[in-house]
Amino acid sequence: MKHFIKVSITVYVFSMFVWSIWSYLQVVDLFNLNPEREWLGSICYLPHGSRVLMVCFFGYYAIPALYLAEITGPALIDPLGYVDGWNYGAVGSLIAVAIAVELVKWSRIAPGKFSLFKPVSFKNYKYLFLVIVISALLNGVLANLLVSLVNSSVIVDVSTVFRFTIGDIIGACTLVAALWIIFTTLVDTRLIVSPEEE
Repeated sequence: MKHFIKVSITVYVFSMFVWSIWSYLQVVDLFNLNPEREWLGSICYLPHGSRVLMVCFFGYYAIPALYLAEITGPALIDPLGYVDGWNYGAVGSLIAVAIAVELVKWSRIAPGKFSLFKPVSFKNYKYLFLVIVISALLNGVLANLLVSLVNSSVIVDVSTVFRFTIGDIIGACTLVAALWIIFTTLVDTRLIVSPEEE
């Protein structure tokens, strides 16, 4: 129980931090990718990277906190920017990540014994990238399908699914790259100790 509480707090704080950074970048829209401010899905959706990283490294203990962040992130940061029924889309997004992680586990290409609650070893970033791509493809379909079933004003077409998929891949890879740069810099400057040196 103590582990679950620590994981939940860590996941929620990290996810809300990523939500707030992404929301700021979305509002600023530096490259004018969405001039009409219509609901299309972000072309660089950082919160998807948070979903993937938290489920990959903390297992299914992270899912309740991720869902809470998926609900409170839009409600606190940008309450008018999300369509009705987004909470169902959030369920679809988390299911997509869980399915992707399970596919990698069941394929036995990632080392580690199979367990629903044991994280897969993602020391090799190829497997992490594979989870990002599979979950982005599934999320593009699942999240839009669930939102469109609940909210009849949302029309799902191929371009929206494609934009969600590309946005999830680019956003997750951007977040992973940023964290990699931050942590390798901290290790190189000896502000933190590398696990290999312990």
